[in-house]
Amino acid sequence: MLKKGLPILLAGMLVASPTFAAKHDGKHVEKSHVIVKKEEANKKQLLAQKKKEEKKKEEKKKQELAKQKKEQQMLKNKLVELNKKLGKIELRLDEVTAALAALSMPNEQLIPNEKTDENEQTTEVVNEQNSAAVTTTEQSTVVQVDEEDEAEKQEELDKWIGKLISTSNQLKAVKNEIRALEKKLPADDANIQALKEKVKTLEEKVQQNKEKLLELL
Repeated sequence: MLKKGLPILLAGMLVASPTFAAKHDGKHVEKSHVIVKKEEANKKQLLAQKKKEEKKKEEKKKQELAKQKKEQQMLKNKLVELNKKLGKIELRLDEVTAALAALSMPNEQLIPNEKTDENEQTTEVVNEQNSAAVTTTEQSTVVQVDEEDEAEKQEELDKWIGKLISTSNQLKAVKNEIRALEKKLPADDANIQALKEKVKTLEEKVQQNKEKLLELL
């Protein structure tokens, strides 16, 4: 009975001992300090991680803004480029229009110059029998000149037909570029609408020149 109660008695004496209590409290305080330090370390780690994430977000935001700014500048440059292309196309079409207008003017008929045809005049006066031959010669000269004029006119027409076709193809290419650009901008973008109106006007000029060509052919 004494043996069984001895451990309990000794344990009670140890708990009641000031030395044991001091050691126990010291271990408890030490353990508390370790826990506090771990918590502080965790807090610092979380704070550092949070700052790192915020920095990443800020950098990403800056990159997005830079990207948007770059895209806007590219779109602006593209609008300027398309405007220049349409301006050049308009100049070419005006050139074609002016050329076709000049070609549509009636050719001047060749009128025999009495001063330059002295030999024929002399022959006609001296020998009236040769007047028919002289007249035939004059008519042949007129026909020959007309044929040369027609050939030259056809050559000019071929030149302007080629230029009109080339300009028309350039206009179609610019129109496709505008359509591609339109997808990247708001539907009611004023710059795009202005370009589309300009294209429409130039298409009408192309059609007018085609009709004029058909009249001349």
